[in-house]
Amino acid sequence: MQNLDDLQKVLIIGGGPTEIGHETELDSATVQIITGFKKHGVRTSIIDNNPFSVALEEIQPTNMYVQAVTTANVRHIIEKDRPDAILPSLGGLLAIQIVQELIENGDLGRFGVTILGMTASTLRQINNPAALNATLKAIHEPVIEAQIVDTTDEAMGLVESIGFPLIVKPVSPRLDTNRTVCENVDEMLNALSQGFQQSRFDQCTLERSVVGYKEVEMVAIRDVADTKVLLCGLENVDTIGIHSGDSIVVTPPQTLTDREYQNLRDATFRIATELGIVGVLHLHFALNPANQHFYVTKIAPYFSRGVALAARTTGYPIALVTGALLLGQRLVDIKLPSRYVKQTAIMEPTIDHVSVRIPLWPFQEVPDADQHLDTAMKAVGSTVGVGRSVEEAMLKAVRSSQFSPRDVLPSVSNLTDGEMISQLIHPLANRILVLIEALRRGYAPDELSELTKIDNFYFVKLQHLLTIEQEIQDNPLNVDTLKRARYYGFGDGMIARIWQTDTATIRHLSAEAHITPTYKMIEPTAGEFAEDASGYYSTFEYENESQPLGDRTALVLGRGGNQLGPNSAAEYFTTEMLKQLKRAGYHTVLMNTNPNAIAIAPEFSDKQYVDPVQLGDVLNVIQIEHPDIVIVPGNRHYLTRELGKLDVNLHVLPPDQETGEEPPKIATIGVSLFVHGQQKIAVGVMDMLAPGMNKSVAQVTAFRMPAELPKAKRLGLVELAKQAVSERQVTGMIQVLFAPKGESKQLAVVGVRPTRLTEMAFLSKVTGINWVRMLTRQHIETLDDAELAKIKIDLNSSRVALMNAAFPFRQLHVLNRPGTTDQEVGATIAFGSSEALTLSNLSDTAELDQIINRTIG
Repeated sequence: MQNLDDLQKVLIIGGGPTEIGHETELDSATVQIITGFKKHGVRTSIIDNNPFSVALEEIQPTNMYVQAVTTANVRHIIEKDRPDAILPSLGGLLAIQIVQELIENGDLGRFGVTILGMTASTLRQINNPAALNATLKAIHEPVIEAQIVDTTDEAMGLVESIGFPLIVKPVSPRLDTNRTVCENVDEMLNALSQGFQQSRFDQCTLERSVVGYKEVEMVAIRDVADTKVLLCGLENVDTIGIHSGDSIVVTPPQTLTDREYQNLRDATFRIATELGIVGVLHLHFALNPANQHFYVTKIAPYFSRGVALAARTTGYPIALVTGALLLGQRLVDIKLPSRYVKQTAIMEPTIDHVSVRIPLWPFQEVPDADQHLDTAMKAVGSTVGVGRSVEEAMLKAVRSSQFSPRDVLPSVSNLTDGEMISQLIHPLANRILVLIEALRRGYAPDELSELTKIDNFYFVKLQHLLTIEQEIQDNPLNVDTLKRARYYGFGDGMIARIWQTDTATIRHLSAEAHITPTYKMIEPTAGEFAEDASGYYSTFEYENESQPLGDRTALVLGRGGNQLGPNSAAEYFTTEMLKQLKRAGYHTVLMNTNPNAIAIAPEFSDKQYVDPVQLGDVLNVIQIEHPDIVIVPGNRHYLTRELGKLDVNLHVLPPDQETGEEPPKIATIGVSLFVHGQQKIAVGVMDMLAPGMNKSVAQVTAFRMPAELPKAKRLGLVELAKQAVSERQVTGMIQVLFAPKGESKQLAVVGVRPTRLTEMAFLSKVTGINWVRMLTRQHIETLDDAELAKIKIDLNSSRVALMNAAFPFRQLHVLNRPGTTDQEVGATIAFGSSEALTLSNLSDTAELDQIINRTIG
């Protein structure tokens, strides 16, 4: 690794569009590391084609490469810009694969580019089980024997020695890796056929299955002097056989003995040393609960869901510290921000709370996907609950999930006994509800543990929650019962539903009995030092650690865990809004339960509450903070309605898409205007592209700007759009929709709506003006009319921009078909001087074909 003194330029490889496997946690870490690099005088450039990237807002346009994240494009940047170093650990497996190819092709050596965070030898081994196993064997770490095969005949020859069940895994896959558990020859042949296609080397590995073992994850950091700190252990409730991204995850681990935990900690440190990792390392282990034996199953020396969860639950500034480590600093020399009393980075976090992460799945939007949970990840997001007990944390996570949007404990009582047994053995996405239902029907925890291989401990905890639920039912409006229920995580809405009353009654009863939440700090010393961290969670104990921030406070409510639709764009919106509020002099408070959110990083707000974004919890935070304004996202209609009845200065941002007008069925052109008072600024005229001949608004998932129209036609549509918004007296960021009408096929106004989040992010990237910040300034009345009048946007630019939605169909193994706006998982953006160049900048052939078909259609 180069010394800080001679390291001047670093190229960061971005992660591309949000997809199953990574959300916005990569972008969040990128922003934080870029900030750290700036402080050390290191110039950062970045390649990414994610229109919702906050990191792209943080660097100069000259250092921004808005291109598909491919090996060819990265190579071209290296040739042109000659960076001193390249950083792959912020782009997930995609970035790792690209740098692997650059090493194989000799490109890094030819241009003298250093890899930050790991050696070339280590990087070659990531996602290559055979190479990695050889290294682990050399240091006597237990690994599952993996045999590489090039053909199905080779695999058939090995079946007898390995035996079923076995696991098939592609070597160095082009996509996020899937481990397929095979019970027989037919399943193995199918998995091999798919695996050979996914592998860059047309190879697969066969390995003995450890399905049923506990899955435990460890997150650590290491510096150049080989000093190591274990940041966090994560225990998967589900066993090996269900992807960790689809499992409920608990931290700190609850069912490991001290010996087991220390063995895994020691192994983590030995592996970090052997691989020469500098920065963060995330390891997965399979632990045999019968005899304490374990295997290393995955090594991830990059930012991941597990790293994001570790940062949220410990309060340790992982990205900030990692940025300094990558520049050659040692842990003993890194000073943490002033809010940490113990300012050294070399502390090993200790936490006095429990965090539970529950996945969120896309099956409501993609109902034809197989909902069975297996080794292929299907979740698109997650939500986290934090509490003083496993029960409280788990119930908070459930309340924040898609299972309980209205603060009720949902039920699957309609299942027959046969269906329930089948789902216990072959779990579906409603796994947690089925476990609860089985306990309700009288199954004993040890019986369920035998059926599911889930540790008996978690059934005992769920049983305890059901015992409390029964107490609530048996003791209506009883103060002692209310106190006990709130302590273990039951929300106002849950209790109100059981007692057949309303939330207001529950809150009144709580206030009379002085049952009020106290807020505990999320910090890495378990209260040993008087830290001043910014993260908090609620519980019902005596000492309150959260004090109001003072005058001019804005409370921003997040959207919760990532789901399909505009959620990646919404995260971009929330982060940029927080930045603008801070710039305007507000103290900013965020409530959110998404552990992978960008906005929840401490850099973007003064205080973060990791609590369910539900009415009772929001009102509790309002009572603590006394905010001057409360900002609710437009998709939270119930919250907006209920908060609107109270004496709060309420703003709906991003705006509600439901305008009361009947939405048009078809639209081909969108004209976006920023309307402020009498000013109507034309922001863009774009083609709205849908597949084939179908121009349904719901299937418009690609946009081209400027629209392919004569200049005079574009300007004419702008005037019609201004007239339409004047007639409706709307304000803010508005999109006027046009479609051909009548026999003449003349373009006419067919609808007016607030500009969607996806298009707002697109327009910000294309025009170079941050429209989220402009809209925020309009709401907080800091927008300067004179400044607004100076904005001039070239509606007839020769530079073409194209945004195209990304969908999760490939990862969910469903028929790849035209998607709708509520099935989007992310998007790509491309720029060019012509249509052809713009299309060539898209990320892959399938995507290119899709857009060409749409354009021709």
